[in-house]
Amino acid sequence: MKAVVMILTLASLSANATLNPLFPRGEEIEQIKVPGSERPEICVIPKHLKANYSEEDFKEEKKLCEMNFYENVAVCPKMNSTNPGLDIHKIPKNYTMKQVVDNNCVIKVAKNKSGKVKNIAKKIAKYKLSTSCSYTPSILSYYHLSRFFGNILNVPPAVLRTVDLKNHLAWGRLALSKAKTGSTIRQTWQGLYSQLSAGPASSKRDLLLTDNADQSYGALLQTASHEEFNKTFFNGGAGNVGRTTNLRDKNPVIASLAKPGPVNVGREFTAANVQKMVQLRDAANMIVMDTLLNQQDRMGNIHSIDRYYYLDAQDRNEAGQPKLKIAEDFEKDEVSKLGAVSVSEVLLKDNDCGVAKDNIDKKVGLDKKVAHIDPNTYSRLLQLNAMMDTPETNKFFSEELLFTPKDYASVRANLAGLVNELHAACVSGRLSLDLDLQAHFTGQKSSAGCELKE
Repeated sequence: MKAVVMILTLASLSANATLNPLFPRGEEIEQIKVPGSERPEICVIPKHLKANYSEEDFKEEKKLCEMNFYENVAVCPKMNSTNPGLDIHKIPKNYTMKQVVDNNCVIKVAKNKSGKVKNIAKKIAKYKLSTSCSYTPSILSYYHLSRFFGNILNVPPAVLRTVDLKNHLAWGRLALSKAKTGSTIRQTWQGLYSQLSAGPASSKRDLLLTDNADQSYGALLQTASHEEFNKTFFNGGAGNVGRTTNLRDKNPVIASLAKPGPVNVGREFTAANVQKMVQLRDAANMIVMDTLLNQQDRMGNIHSIDRYYYLDAQDRNEAGQPKLKIAEDFEKDEVSKLGAVSVSEVLLKDNDCGVAKDNIDKKVGLDKKVAHIDPNTYSRLLQLNAMMDTPETNKFFSEELLFTPKDYASVRANLAGLVNELHAACVSGRLSLDLDLQAHFTGQKSSAGCELKE
């Protein structure tokens, strides 16, 4: 049965404290019937900042909110890494939900002639909530702010979701029955299970449970596909501070990013040159996002995805230059015909340990290493700073991203500090607004300046 969509208008209800599922937030609140319960789960299709959301983003938000954990997808407790979340899997054709779940959401088949085995119960989403290092507002804010800054860093769409507590506890018991004694995932599942089973008496009630303490709440986010661990931005080390310090001191991309003056990348449109520019742009953007949102656990949680970049001679901008375009996939003959180059971009899919956490980038001074930046990112930072104190922006962060007043004050201070720092560097000439790939590879002069344009 498809979930029923209902837009709620009970304006007197509170957005903060424990989550009230009836509070009127988002564009739509989709109600999802729970077998054996009169209280439906909810999924919120969010309102948006004035930002660069794509049609695909809107479609993915709706797809996420159409996932019924009891009918059209298979749910299994997350048993890898450290986060005790729920993994959401596609139910393959000719299989039932029960068959997939009974097989731990793994249905292996051989791929045609290659003989390679793959899981056809593809993971399509994951549900994470505020436990262990995770914090629901962090997941939600990375999605929306990545779009505000120009759809940077391939952050996956995320929506607010609730889960029936009895069912969540059942998944927790299943996880604990399978987890190895002494493993980190067992410890984190045990911690979450203890909090959920305590119900109204939970010490983390406000972070984990809805007002009636009969549902958990968290973020449901799209799972990236075809991503790989990013080795470019990992320099080893122990702990969050040690790994980030190593990135600051030993990474060649960060060293180039920190060097004042014109960006030292050739203008010929080659795979090597485009890759260098993308790495510099992504590094600056990542530092901006993580500094702004108090990221505590970035190093080791950076991934990559391949894209094709090309200059389209058939589609030119106002200056008469071919537009720089990006595509996910091409046939071999198209690559040659268009002169496309394959480039690895940063993909940030693990963004849950932020906002209310320890700001590691600021602690080690990684933000001081930004001597080059995409002019659009810089401009959008100034725009966000200018609008951050308005009631509309405060309301968005509170109702859509679930920020507490303390969260908002912390991120607001980070933003003001970052803007002041980068603006001063821009005015003094220590910061160059030169990571615009379109301008760099077509010889255009950038009109970007240090001040916010009206």
